[in-house]
Amino acid sequence: MIKYVIHAKKYRDKTNGNTYHATTILNTQNNLMISSPFSYGYGDQFIQSASDVMVKEKWIDKPLKSLDYLNIHMIVEDNCKKRDVKNWGDNNG
Repeated sequence: MIKYVIHAKKYRDKTNGNTYHATTILNTQNNLMISSPFSYGYGDQFIQSASDVMVKEKWIDKPLKSLDYLNIHMIVEDNCKKRDVKNWGDNNG
């Protein structure tokens, strides 16, 4: 059973080579949504950002580990525009 859906959007600053992300997390058990703001981080760093917000909001007791991913569906959009990623973290919480 999918308990959470993490939807991440990523932006890469081509001038400096830095990668940024923002996420929204849907709790499928109670249909609530929270978001993590525009943040620096490449690769799977968005998972840590989402995990931090989930702990802060008391959705989970401790940060996510790879074994916890079985109940999580992840959607990742790469190559998004900077403004879209900033808005994704600001407006979807």
